[in-house]
Amino acid sequence: MRFPRFTYLVLSLWALLFFSRIVPAQPPQLPPLPVDSRIQRGTLGSGVTYYMVTDPSVKGYADIAIVQRDEPLSAAKREGLESAFFSRMAIAPGPEGFLTDVDGSTVYRFNRVPFYRPEVLDSTLLYSFSLVAKSKAQQAVIVSGDIDAPELKKKMDIFSMLVPRMLVKENHRPDYVWEPSPAPSVQFYPGDRARVSVAYFGARTPFSLMNTAQAVVTDLLGAEFQVLLRHRLERDLREAGIPYTDMRFQVLRSEDYGGDERYSVSIQVARDQLHAAMRVLSSTLAQMDAFGVKTDEFMEAKQVLMPRIHEKAASAPEPGELVSRCIAHFLYGANLAPYSETVRLFSRKNLPDSTETRLFNRFSSALLEQLSNLNLEYTQAPDTLDKDDELFYYNLSYLYGSVIDSGNDYSWQGSDTLGFNVTCPKVRIKNEKKESVSGGTLWTFTNGMRVVYKEVPGNRIFHYALQLNGGLAQIDNLQEGEGGYAGDVLSLYDVGGRRAAHFRDVLEANGIRMDTKVDLHNLTIEGSAPSTQFVLLLKVLLALANNRVPNSAEFEMYRQQEQLRSPEREALLRAQLIPGYIYTTDKNPKALSPDSWEKFDAYYANRFCRMNDGVLILSGDLGTEMVKKMLCRYLGGFQVLKGTVPRKQVEFSPHSGSVSLQGEGSDKGIHILMDAAYALTAEHYYTAQVGVEALQRFLAQGMAGYGFTCEVHLTQMAHPQERFQLCIHCHPVPLAGLPADVTEVSAQRALTAIRAAIREAASKPVEAKDLALWKSKLSGEYKDRMASPSGFVSTQLFRYALNKDLTSRYQENIQAITAEQVKEFLATLAEGGRVECIVP
Repeated sequence: MRFPRFTYLVLSLWALLFFSRIVPAQPPQLPPLPVDSRIQRGTLGSGVTYYMVTDPSVKGYADIAIVQRDEPLSAAKREGLESAFFSRMAIAPGPEGFLTDVDGSTVYRFNRVPFYRPEVLDSTLLYSFSLVAKSKAQQAVIVSGDIDAPELKKKMDIFSMLVPRMLVKENHRPDYVWEPSPAPSVQFYPGDRARVSVAYFGARTPFSLMNTAQAVVTDLLGAEFQVLLRHRLERDLREAGIPYTDMRFQVLRSEDYGGDERYSVSIQVARDQLHAAMRVLSSTLAQMDAFGVKTDEFMEAKQVLMPRIHEKAASAPEPGELVSRCIAHFLYGANLAPYSETVRLFSRKNLPDSTETRLFNRFSSALLEQLSNLNLEYTQAPDTLDKDDELFYYNLSYLYGSVIDSGNDYSWQGSDTLGFNVTCPKVRIKNEKKESVSGGTLWTFTNGMRVVYKEVPGNRIFHYALQLNGGLAQIDNLQEGEGGYAGDVLSLYDVGGRRAAHFRDVLEANGIRMDTKVDLHNLTIEGSAPSTQFVLLLKVLLALANNRVPNSAEFEMYRQQEQLRSPEREALLRAQLIPGYIYTTDKNPKALSPDSWEKFDAYYANRFCRMNDGVLILSGDLGTEMVKKMLCRYLGGFQVLKGTVPRKQVEFSPHSGSVSLQGEGSDKGIHILMDAAYALTAEHYYTAQVGVEALQRFLAQGMAGYGFTCEVHLTQMAHPQERFQLCIHCHPVPLAGLPADVTEVSAQRALTAIRAAIREAASKPVEAKDLALWKSKLSGEYKDRMASPSGFVSTQLFRYALNKDLTSRYQENIQAITAEQVKEFLATLAEGGRVECIVP
C-alpha cells in the first residue's frame, strides 16, 4: 500500500522516536495498541458486535449506542422511535437527538439511561435490540457506564435472539485516496461574532494503522503544534495591537469522522480587525513553516503539555467519551488504548532535544506547506471584504513571513526564575492542630499566617488556594458588573521584574495554574502545580504580594478584548433578578473603564499587606516535613498587620416575582433562573444536589415530545444572604434526530411544558428507588472528592471563606435526606423569584 507523504513522514518520525535512529525505507510493521481494561468487545450469536465499558464514575447510569454501518439515516428510522417510550424511561435526547448520520452510517445514542431501575435496563435493552432487528447492516451495540458486565452480557445474549443472524464481516473501509485540493477556498458566513479561521487538510491515517502507536503519536504532535501556535499567535496579535477575545483550535482526526484530517485555528476579533488578524495569522503560520521552532521553545511546549496529560490520565472520562471511542473503533478502526498509553509515549525519550525538535518541524512543515489545501473562512465579514482580495493578501503575508525571519524569541523562558529569589526572615510554627474529619493539619506561624495541609498520594500534582479576607465590598465606587473583572486583573501586573506576558509564560512553562477570584468578602488565588514546583509557587506568591507593578498597556488591551464579549446568559438573568446589585461577580463589559485599574490596584495593595488575615490551603503528594521547612523559610517574607477586615453590610434586594423576556444571541432556546432564600446548611446543601437530579428526571419525562434537551445548573450564595439558585437551559434538537411523532413546536409551548415539569417536581415526592440511588451516588462523589487534593482544597475553602462546614458529616447528612425535603427545596425555588428568557 502506498502511503501519502504526510502519513509516511509521521511513521518515520514514530520509528525514529521509539525504535531506532535510522529512518526505514518502508513504514515499519507496528503492533496493535493494548485495549483499555474497562472495555470488553466480542460478537453475539446473531453476529452483532458488542462493546461493554465499565465506568463506575457514572453511578446508576449508562449510555447505549447502536451503530449501523453503511446504512444512512432515513425517515423510516425516525418512525421506528417513540417519544412516549423515552418519556416513560426518562431518557433525554442529546444535542443532536437520539440518532444521527455519521458518514453514511446510522448511529442511535441513548444517554444517561437510569440502569439502576431494573425495568428501565430491561426495557431499553429490548428496545435497542428491536431496532437492531430491523436492519440488515453490520451493527454494533455499545453499553457504557455503571454496569455489571457478566449480567449485562447474559441479557444481551438473550435479546440478540430477536435479531436474524447476519454474516460477520471485518471492518474494511474502501481504500482511501488522498486528493489534494486544486485551489484554496475562501468562504464568508453569517453569525453574531466576527471571526477569521484557517483550516488545513491532510491525508487520513491508513485503516491498517488506526490501532497503532502511529495514531497516538500524531495526536501528540498535533497537541504540541497547537500549544506552540497558540503561544506565537498570542504574542504576534499583542505586538500588532489587535485585541482578540477568543482563540480556538480544532483537530478532526481519522477517528473523528470519515473525511480528510483537518487542523484549524480561529480568532474572534472586532469586525473591522478581521483583515488585519488574517494577515497576522498567515504570517505566523508561514514563520513556523519556513523557519520552524527553536529547541528551547519546543521543549518548553512539552513542559506545558506534561501536567495537562498527567491530569487527564488521572481524571474520569468526559460524558460519552468512551462510547464515542467505541463508535470510532467500529466505524474507522480507531484504537481503544487507555490514556496511560499516551502518557507512556509522551514521556518516552530516545533522542536528543535538538533532533526531536527537528522532527517536529518536519511534521509542522508537511502540514502547512501546500497553500492549496486550506480553507480561509470569515464570520460576520463586513461588506468591504472581497474573497479574491483576502486570498491575495493571505498568500502575500504568507510569502513575506516565509522569506523574512522575524527573529523573535518565542520561548517561554520558563527557567528564568532567578528574579524570584528572595531572602526572607524565618518564621516557625507556633501552633499545630490536627483535624480528625478532613485529615488535614492546621499550622499557625509566628507571624500570624495560617496554613492547612493534607498529604495525599497522587499524580505528582498538588493543589493550593490562598484565601484572604476582604472582597468587592472593600472597593469604593464600584459599578454594577465591574467587580467581575477584579480577579482577572491580577494577571496583568508586571511581577518580579518581568513584564506581565513574560510572567504568565513562566507560570505556564512550569505547569503552575493560577486562577484569581474576588467575591463579596474574599480574595482567592487557587490552582495546581507539579510537586517539584512547590518552592517556585511560594516565590511567585511572594513576588505577587510584594513586587508587582501596574502595566497600563496590558490592562488597556485586556479592556478592549472584554469589550468584544457579550455578557453570559446567566449573568443577564441574574441582573434581572437582582437589579442594581453592584457587588455581583458577573461581568458587564460596559462597566469596565480605564478608571477600573486604579480601583483594583488600590484593592490589591490593601489585601496583600494583610497576608495573615486568611489561610493558605495545600494538598498533594508533597512531603510534610519538606512543606513545613519551606513554609518556615518563605512565609516570613509576606506583609502582615494586626486585626482582620470587617465584613461590611451591603444593600441587596432580590426580585420576588416572575419576569419574562426575549433575548438575543447564539444560545437559542429557553433559559430560566429560579432564586429563593434558603439557609445554606449542610442538610440543605446536599438536598439541593439531589433536587437537581429530581428536576432533571421530571424535565426528561415532560419534554420528550417537544424536541428540547435540558440541563440544570445549581449555585448557592452565602453572602450577603443565604440563597440557592437553579438555572435551566433548554435547547432545541434537530428534528432529524428525534422520533417522527415529535414535530416542531413554538418556544412558548415548550416553556409551558417546562413550567409544568417544575410544578410536578415541586409537588410530587420522588420515588424511593430514585432517592436511594441519588443519595448513594452523591455520597460516593463526595467520598472521592474528599480523598483528592482538589476536593480537599475546595471543601476547606468553603470552611474558611464562607464560614461553612458542609463536609464534616457529609455521609450522615446525605443519608438523612428524605423525599419530602427534596420536594420542599424544589417548591421553595418554584415559589421564589424567576426569570424566563426565550432566545429565538
